[in-house]
This record gives sequence, C-alpha cells and structure tokens, in this order.
Amino acid sequence: MRQILTILWDSYRLLAAKKLFWVVLFLTLLIAMTYASVGFTPQGISVLFGAYHIESDVIVEGSIFAEYLYMMLFTDYLVPLWLGLFALVLALISVCPVFPDFLTAGSIDVAISKPMSRVTLFLVKYLGSLLFVAIQVFVFCLIVFIAHGVRMNAWNLEIFWAVLLLTFVFSLIYSVAVLTAVWTRSTLFSLLMALLVWGVTLAVQWTESVIYKFTYVAPASGLSVDIGDGQTRKTGEQLEVDEGMEKFYRIVKAIGTPLPKTRDATYLLKNKVTVRGKNMTKMSEFLEAGATPQEQREAKAMEDYDNRHSAAYIIGTSLAFEFCILGVACWMFARKDF
Repeated sequence: MRQILTILWDSYRLLAAKKLFWVVLFLTLLIAMTYASVGFTPQGISVLFGAYHIESDVIVEGSIFAEYLYMMLFTDYLVPLWLGLFALVLALISVCPVFPDFLTAGSIDVAISKPMSRVTLFLVKYLGSLLFVAIQVFVFCLIVFIAHGVRMNAWNLEIFWAVLLLTFVFSLIYSVAVLTAVWTRSTLFSLLMALLVWGVTLAVQWTESVIYKFTYVAPASGLSVDIGDGQTRKTGEQLEVDEGMEKFYRIVKAIGTPLPKTRDATYLLKNKVTVRGKNMTKMSEFLEAGATPQEQREAKAMEDYDNRHSAAYIIGTSLAFEFCILGVACWMFARKDF
C-alpha cells in the first residue's frame, strides 16, 4: 500500500511540475469566479458582482426559475464546454507524455525493480494520471458549490457528481493514448490517436442527437420539417414519426453503441443534479400552472430526448470500451521485455 501511495504522490508531483497544470487551474478558477459573480435581485439578474443588471419579471431572487437558470449554466454550458472539452484537451496534452516517459530506459528499470506486479504498477500509473482532471474539476465544483449555497441558500452536494463523471470521461479518451504509448512509446502518436478516436465518437454522438431531434422531438412537438429546403412549420398537433427516419436513427445508434459515450456521460450530470428536489431533465415539472398543451408537448418531447439513453447504457457501454482498450494495453505492458 505504501508503494502505491508513493507512486500516486510521484504522479501528482510530476503533474504539478508542469506549467500547463497551473495554467489550466488558473483559467478554471477565473471561469468559476465569473460564474460566482452572477446573482439575482428582486428586479432581475446581476452580472460581475452587480456591475451589470438585466431586468426580468420571472427570473428574480428567490424564484425557482432563477435557481434553475443558475444550475443550467453549470450543467449545460460550463461543464460540457469548458471542463468537458477545452480543459480535457489541455489535460490530454499535459498527461500524454506520462507513459512514453515512464517506458524510457532508466525510468522503467527502476519501476519494475520494486516488489510490485506489473499489472498493479500499470494501473496505479494510469490512475495517477487521472489526478490532473480530478483536481481541476474538484476545485471548480467547490467554487460552484459555495456560490450556489450563498446565492440560493441551498447547499447542493450533487454538484460534485461532475468530478466523477468528467474524470470518467477523461479516462475513456486517455485509455486510447495509453494503449498507443505502450505500443509505440511515442507521445505525439498517442495524442493524435486519442484525439482521433475522441473526434470520431463525438461526431457519431452529435449525429445521433440531431437525427433523434428530427425523428422524434420535432413530430412530438407538432413541428413539421422539410429536409429539402430546411423550412419548418408549426402544426399545433402531434405528428406521426417517419418510418424512414426511424430506421436511419436505429442504424446510427447501432454504430455508436460500442464507442465510448464521452458527450452523453458529460450530459448525464443534468440527470444527477436536482433543483429543489426536481430532476432537471423533467422539464414538465418546471412548467407554470397555466402552460398550454403545445408547451406541455414540447416539454415532454425534450424530457424524452434528455432521457433517451439510460445511465446503465451510457456507463456500461463506455466501461466495456475502456476495459477492452486498457486490458490490451496492460497485457502488452506485462509481457514487454524491458
């Protein structure tokens, strides 16, 4: 156990020694503080600690809509765009050299001389690299937790689900880099392969998302879309699902099933965080009492969209991908003649 903790501590010191770690942490703190500067008054929304003010009749201090908006900024924009995209790319650039450097002569000789199995050594080194993302996201979530508690008088521990989910998302991408590193010992090739696989999975998930909206959300909302000229028309009634589009959607979903669900896992946070006990993916629960049938249909259609994949499907298929990739990498590492 002491040896495992020593390797993890060495991994942290290695990451902390990189300038990029502190650059990303600074940017993360800056964005988190900008988020914390948003507040609510009886007249509307205040930004940058009161420097600017936006008038509103609905989103005011103490209303559930203000709390929903505050949490939605975190789950729908800051987490997917900053923590789930730009920060992960910077993290990948920073930790990609870990395994190629570890496998160089001199470094690997000392490591394998310790009384520890190669499988354990490999896994501890892998987990140690994930600290880069875990620490960054934890700091960000801590500021959001305090800001939310002070602004809304609601101390929501569910915010910290972001630490687990984003570290998991990063591990899916990083596993590809590790396999490539064990195979080629090249940092550049590892980075390119990880970005390539990540790009392909994102493209498939975006395609699936768009086709789902065309196939199910638009007809359920009473929206007719002409794919030929891009024109849309509101009918006011729920429409039938096009069989051709439904078949096309099933094909795209089947293609994406064995791939890691990096985007979907990030948006899973919205399903974990609640506002006053209400699930953020259940839009109908946030409708006002006088909502029209059209508004209710649109809210229900978005609910179905947000919950079209279960957590078991997203996590299960992604874990299967990671186990396969990491299993091959570990097997190659254990059998290599250093």
